[in-house]
Amino acid sequence: MASFNSSAQLQHKAPSTTKKVLSTTSQLSAGIESDPVFGTWWIRNFGVGQRQKVKYVTRKAAPENRYTSIRFKTSSGATPIVDLNFAGGGSAAALVVAAGPRVSLYGGANRTAGTSDFGRALKAGSASQRRREAREDDEESVDLFGGRFKKKGNEKSDDSLDDIDADRKINTGGQIAECASHRSDGKLVAIGTRGGNVKICDVNSRATLRTFGNARSSGGGDRKAVRSTSWLRDGKRVAAGGDDGVVRVWNISGGLKDGGIGDEGSGAEITLRGHGDKVTAIKVLTFRKDEAHHLMKKKGQKRSRDETESFSSSSWSQHVISGSYDHTIRVWDIESEKERGVDRCVSIMDHEDPVQALLVIPPAESDDVRSSKLDSIPLLVSAGGTTLKIWNPFNGSCLGTFQTKHAKTITSLCLLDATVESEDNEIIPSQRMRHIITGGLDGLLRIHSARLDDILSGNLPFLHGMQIIEPISSLALSPSMERLAIGTTSGIVVVHQRRRTAAAKPAREYEEPRHGTYAYFNRGAHEKSHDTDDYLLQHHKKQKLSEYDLLLRKFRYGDALDAALAKRQPKVVIAVIEELGKRMGLRIALSNRDEESLDAIMSFTVRFIDDPQYCSHLTGVAHILCDIYGSLIGQSPVVDELFAKLKDRVSNECVTQRMILRMLGQIDLVTTQATMHSSS
Repeated sequence: MASFNSSAQLQHKAPSTTKKVLSTTSQLSAGIESDPVFGTWWIRNFGVGQRQKVKYVTRKAAPENRYTSIRFKTSSGATPIVDLNFAGGGSAAALVVAAGPRVSLYGGANRTAGTSDFGRALKAGSASQRRREAREDDEESVDLFGGRFKKKGNEKSDDSLDDIDADRKINTGGQIAECASHRSDGKLVAIGTRGGNVKICDVNSRATLRTFGNARSSGGGDRKAVRSTSWLRDGKRVAAGGDDGVVRVWNISGGLKDGGIGDEGSGAEITLRGHGDKVTAIKVLTFRKDEAHHLMKKKGQKRSRDETESFSSSSWSQHVISGSYDHTIRVWDIESEKERGVDRCVSIMDHEDPVQALLVIPPAESDDVRSSKLDSIPLLVSAGGTTLKIWNPFNGSCLGTFQTKHAKTITSLCLLDATVESEDNEIIPSQRMRHIITGGLDGLLRIHSARLDDILSGNLPFLHGMQIIEPISSLALSPSMERLAIGTTSGIVVVHQRRRTAAAKPAREYEEPRHGTYAYFNRGAHEKSHDTDDYLLQHHKKQKLSEYDLLLRKFRYGDALDAALAKRQPKVVIAVIEELGKRMGLRIALSNRDEESLDAIMSFTVRFIDDPQYCSHLTGVAHILCDIYGSLIGQSPVVDELFAKLKDRVSNECVTQRMILRMLGQIDLVTTQATMHSSS
């Protein structure tokens, strides 16, 4: 594959600083309405929407079950928020805010309860939030999207911001931070700087453990800004790209191919070249190798024997995806044995606009039969200008191009992937929700449906939206889907906390079972897996057999037939009769019966012998009964009555069959004569 050369047509300058957007245009606002179902869900759970609707929908909610929101500035003041990121974990995930010469961390599971301003404000609802809600109706007006703009004569006051201090601050050595990303365990954070360095910092100690891309050594960066970083699945490597148009993969644990480690090390493990302009977004695509192998086989690509065996060595594989201002999106195979970065490029996609943000939609987790092959592979969403495009990253095919209602460039994307639980069933039935959230320089926050059926049909339905005063520069959703963070170009961070459901009962403290007891030897039997790579062995409970099945196993054929007749279900009786016929035990089951036990099987035979479903089976039963008990006719009035009923039912059925045959003969005669007459 030839390298991608830069071109004058592909070079684009960085977007200039924009002024605040106070309201939408009439053309943009006309005819746009939120989905009545999902719009209400977003308003009730996150408080995202028009202020008047939010106030109406949440008016009856108890304070402890309402959403909460905070609005604050970092210590960098009015410096734009360039990146937001939540650490991996539960509802107490830490928020990383990159702005200016430092990276601020708010909250986190390791913070002592009650000592974090961030966590305390979200838990109880800030005083500033209550003050804002009390005076918003008097001081502010609301547009269609819920955006607020000041009336003339009123100016913005600092009372509308919460006084929240960062729990930890990580300095970047005087360099401006351009991006930051947490590792999945939340212990390390990778920071990209304007000086071209990637710093690996410890979250707790705030110490810089590694610095990559120093220009003092060969092979590193050339002091051009690093715009995006992303951790790989193993947590030992980080991918970064920036203004030099090169994507590099750094190994934080040492053993680099091109250089050393530490502050003096500058060698990247993998260097990927091909973009003709600066790289603005990087994502890591993680997938199962057997799925990728199936896709490549469908495309007709052949692999060597060594590469095929490497697929079975590990169940997961990774690709690095980079988006650039040269309008292209490139997918890189970082596990390939190719030495040159350009040879690692799997596919190139043209967005036709400078790419600002990327988003990976993981495969849908469902037990239903998949209706499409795309259900089992991750999809890629790219944002450039005011357009969204959705791609198949493995073959580079575009699944859809969608024009949004943004008036200015889309700057960030995030994905809501949550299940609506029982408390939300009053609004939406239990289902899996997937929504793409977009934020732009026009201050609009827009929410679209990410259902695969809609994507394949060429539609990306608009569900809900909101406008804020400042242009949006970054978005982030916590892994637990409970916190939505919005960063603006004026340095303000807005965090919406999802409403809390009814408080669950506190879990009992675990007590170690006493030695020698049954609980001691059975400990760990119900322990859940904490690793996604583990395979869970299902223990199927032994199926309880019916009484007639147990009797058949004991070869008690007569008792099995009586047990089936006691169920009073014709299909069960016929199934037992059929099984007895296969075992050559039907005559044994019908023999040696007294008047009472004979009455049950004879009554069943008389009732259903003329039924077409059971006639073939009960005809043989009637023959066997006549052979065994025919000699008893005249000796028992009960047996005589049963055989008389059987004779009458069979005689009536024979008369009916003869009449049907005569009618069929007449019909055949009429049709034959009609055919002969028409032919003549």
